[in-house]
Amino acid sequence: MTISMGRWSACGLAAGVALSTVVALAQTDRPAIQPLRSTPTEALTVNPGFRDWSPVTIAGTTIIGGNQTGGGGVFAIDAATGKVKWTVRPVFNGGTAGISTAPGVSGQVVVFPFASGYPGAVVAVSLATGKELWRGPDPVVDAAVAVSAGLAYIMGKDGAFHALDAATGHEQWKAALSTRGGCASAPIVRDDTVYVTGHADATPGDSTKPAGDYLVALDAITGQERWRYHPVAPDAPLQNVCLGQPVVSADTVFASETTFLYAVNRATGKEHWKPLEIRRPSEGRERGVELHGLVDADTVLVGMTSEYLMAIDKTTGRVAWDLAGQYNVSSPSIAVVGRVLYFQGSPGAKPGELNRGTLHALDLDTRAVLWSFTRPTGEANWPFGHVTPFDGGLWVDSYQALVKLR
Repeated sequence: MTISMGRWSACGLAAGVALSTVVALAQTDRPAIQPLRSTPTEALTVNPGFRDWSPVTIAGTTIIGGNQTGGGGVFAIDAATGKVKWTVRPVFNGGTAGISTAPGVSGQVVVFPFASGYPGAVVAVSLATGKELWRGPDPVVDAAVAVSAGLAYIMGKDGAFHALDAATGHEQWKAALSTRGGCASAPIVRDDTVYVTGHADATPGDSTKPAGDYLVALDAITGQERWRYHPVAPDAPLQNVCLGQPVVSADTVFASETTFLYAVNRATGKEHWKPLEIRRPSEGRERGVELHGLVDADTVLVGMTSEYLMAIDKTTGRVAWDLAGQYNVSSPSIAVVGRVLYFQGSPGAKPGELNRGTLHALDLDTRAVLWSFTRPTGEANWPFGHVTPFDGGLWVDSYQALVKLR
């Protein structure tokens, strides 16, 4: 992997923009907040006129999120009143398009990948006004931006992973990967390392680094590669494996792909264990099952299959507990705050029974359901979407609405 230094042209940043960083990714360090343990009420409903929200980011008293469908756009919402502060709809040669991942916030700058399905760009705007500040590289489809220590990280369609100055858009470094492959990129910054998935070309003369999908650890400041891990599925060793939902824990990067759970040492990139197949009774016999929505819940990882909410012991990789039911794996709505797990589905339901759009809170110590919440929607049983916790509450998207629960 080669590193190059350079700059992306950018329009001037308004004077006085702060350079301090607010980290916006779900898996980066954040102040401790209190969970919502009692049955919530719908304290606020925001409806700017579209159906589908992307994940949102909380920046002080402002909620920032986008529209995944239709005309697209990014919206800043006052968290207290629900009023729209500003709307941004960047225009490209392919027209306008949506945003499917959470914006990042660095000081007074909001950074987001826009129009990734077309020739688009990473776009930065003012947190206060929504005024466009700069544009960067064209992001790959479904790429997420990570923001930390004044830098914004994104995978580009040029096959490179870019680190940009969040204030100016100037490129600080880029790491060459490959334009081939369709492994979606959701970088995670932890301490002084950025972890990213993507396709890489073969390293000449090194048989241990063939072309394929990798999990790569890079120095967050310089871009120098620390290690790369090439995941292999034991039942299909020649098949590319894209670790699309990595979870960075204390000393390990975990990821679930197909029916296997992977665990990689953060410092060395070596396997903590060989890929373990997750098996559960399904359709009358035990078989490998796919985990979705993987999250870190202290000593366990929690994810869901279509028939189980499941916790995996982080030390052994064994199933610690599960909760049978019917679950919507395309919209798990999973999040953890303290010892409370939020998730969507129908625990206890039998196969074929209605899987309603119902959000639950589970006490991780007792595994008791603390509350269940549903709301009427324009289409029956419409599932909830992305869950974003705040102190004592949740923001969650529903049908044509972003809802504040308290």
